[in-house]
Amino acid sequence: MSAADFLVASKRCEIQGLTSFLALGELVSAIGALVHALQRERGASNVYLASGGQDYQDRLQVIQKQVDSETGSFHLTLSRANAELGVFPGGARLFSRIASAVHLLTGIAVLRDQVLSRKLALNKVTDAYSQVIQSLLGVVFETADAASDPAITRGLVALFNFMQGKELAGQERAVGSAGFAARQFTADQVSRLQHLVESQERCFEVFAQFADERSLRLWSELGSAAIIPELKGLRALAARGGSLGDESLADRWFRIATERIDAMYDIEQKLQLALKQLCQVQLSEARQLLDCNQLALEELDRQAGPDNTVFLVPVSAADANSSVTEQPPVGRSMMELLQFQARRLQEMGAELDAAKSALEERKVLERAKLILMKHRGLNEDEAYRALRQAAMNQSRRLTDVARSVIEMADILQP
Repeated sequence: MSAADFLVASKRCEIQGLTSFLALGELVSAIGALVHALQRERGASNVYLASGGQDYQDRLQVIQKQVDSETGSFHLTLSRANAELGVFPGGARLFSRIASAVHLLTGIAVLRDQVLSRKLALNKVTDAYSQVIQSLLGVVFETADAASDPAITRGLVALFNFMQGKELAGQERAVGSAGFAARQFTADQVSRLQHLVESQERCFEVFAQFADERSLRLWSELGSAAIIPELKGLRALAARGGSLGDESLADRWFRIATERIDAMYDIEQKLQLALKQLCQVQLSEARQLLDCNQLALEELDRQAGPDNTVFLVPVSAADANSSVTEQPPVGRSMMELLQFQARRLQEMGAELDAAKSALEERKVLERAKLILMKHRGLNEDEAYRALRQAAMNQSRRLTDVARSVIEMADILQP
């Protein structure tokens, strides 16, 4: 095989990757819809349990039907995307995430029975729903982590962090619903709510780093919406802890928190649509570039000598170091085509590293939390607070403290 064959193969690999991401974009949208429905069922279940089964039973059943519908759509979309999953980069990790999500979804029926019979504690219910949701969001994370196109990676990083922030808002709604429905907040619930609010802010900060201008504008508009002052007032009321006398607060909290989360879902859907459109544009451009490469190669072939040797045109240092042009050079030399592709991939690699740094930091933080949970018997909130407190005490970045925890754990391994 010649250099030309491998040059064309390189571009075809890029096209195959973009085609896979276009198919997986549909799966990410289906996951978003299912997660949104599960978040609402989790919140309604908390109100139902905290009220002793007096509130939200009818509404809960309606929400559960919506979850069932979205679950069916998820499985259908997964079947359609299955052909692309086999050639997806990082497919082993992606399949593992999908397997976990599919397995946990089968336990929803049992969880619902326990909720309706009130046999499960509030915190256990919240944790059970959250585990299912996190497994679904894990599929989105692996999709972002395996992306090789910088623009698509940036879009996926923004989308994942926004979905994660929305999930933390959903957990806040669930914990707040439980406290307001019971007309009192325990110290653990107050601490949990504080952690959830801070974690949301961290996710939305990363989202803001990678989001497009339109999404940032929509997010800014939500931040100044009329419901936000009321939400902050209820947050302050919950933060005081202790008993509450107003029995209408639970419904008020659930309504306001839901309105905010629904508005987030609108933004999330626009992020997903923008990502699909980006994939389509990138795919179209990659195909056009392949056609241009093939035209250039055909012309080089016509310029070959009698012994099929291409007469290479010397390339100046200025040409070699110039920025990537929109189209590959036609009518010049094979070397220029190869340099064009090399410069393009190098620039893409630099942009890709910057976009994936946020994902790598998340991996480090999650691993450090797991180590603390295992070796110190902490729950997730306590592990995060321990890392954050250590970072404050040492005047270091949270990620740097997390890396130190991981390094120490590796040293202590027998």
